[in-house]
Amino acid sequence: MRNFLHFNALGCVLIIFIVSCQSKIISVSPKVKPKMPALPSLFSQLEARQLSIRDVKSFLSSTVSGKHLNHSLRQALLVRGDEAIRVDTYSPFRQVLGVLICEGGKTLLYYPGSNQVVYEEKAWDTMRRVMGVSVDFSEYISVFSGGIPRLSHLQAKAAEWNFDQTVYKVETIDQETGEQVDIDIDAYTMLPRSMSLTRGVKEVYRVYWGDYRNVGQWNFAHKITIEYAGGNDTIVMEYLDPVINQGIDPSVFQLASGLLNR
Repeated sequence: MRNFLHFNALGCVLIIFIVSCQSKIISVSPKVKPKMPALPSLFSQLEARQLSIRDVKSFLSSTVSGKHLNHSLRQALLVRGDEAIRVDTYSPFRQVLGVLICEGGKTLLYYPGSNQVVYEEKAWDTMRRVMGVSVDFSEYISVFSGGIPRLSHLQAKAAEWNFDQTVYKVETIDQETGEQVDIDIDAYTMLPRSMSLTRGVKEVYRVYWGDYRNVGQWNFAHKITIEYAGGNDTIVMEYLDPVINQGIDPSVFQLASGLLNR
């Protein structure tokens, strides 16, 4: 009888202990939803971040796809603020096939094989023939360092949550061009997820930033997707070991004067 009572007492203690542990496991506090910041504060944070990233260097694994094409490319990228960009495209044998440079609003393509340079409209026509899509990178250089083009010219018109309150959806207007720019900002990290530019009633392009990872002090997007013409043409650029703010010699955005005069 004594053993029986001892066994029951021990059983009660174990049951109380288990119930106590279970109650602690169940009581998990819900994730706190962020509050929507004032738009001037939000834009100040975005602008401060963009100004802090002065230059970016990286190799790229790129894919260009469209209705009648699908190309995979190995490239090297150099970006200086929103002022200059250089993209070198390599063959599978690591030979340079072409060099695209945009600086000061001007665009050129250089072909080492034929020692030829083409400019502006001819450069875009060449890209259209080779890649299936004509891209004027000078319009949005800052996209490639994780920034929003012409941010200082944008005026917010409206802001709202997405359905689960994880994204701020901000509608803006470019005060100089009149173009509409819609921006999605991650509510927890305050980093851009996507943007789209609409000219008149036509959406010109849409950008997605993803795969954010730490590079030094920055949380940097390692994948950028650009869609044109409603998604019919797409460029996906994946960054391989990017380097930020290590300095870029200005000469890399300039070709030899003798070559340019040909």
